[in-house]
Amino acid sequence: MTQTKPFDKCPVCGGVLEEKEVEKPLKGGVNTAVIKIRSDVCLHCGERLYSQETVKLFEDIRRKTL
Repeated sequence: MTQTKPFDKCPVCGGVLEEKEVEKPLKGGVNTAVIKIRSDVCLHCGERLYSQETVKLFEDIRRKTL
């Protein structure tokens, strides 16, 4: 099953999206975790778009760092 992307262009500025590996800091209480993750990044404004699975991963990590 292929996954369709919700946006063809950046929803903020209409720029071109490119999939890149980015670092995302996640804070939970006094702890911080930095993970490398794939994200669609706007080449014009830098907006990052994460998949639903990635957002769920962020929530799980934040819960564990509390």
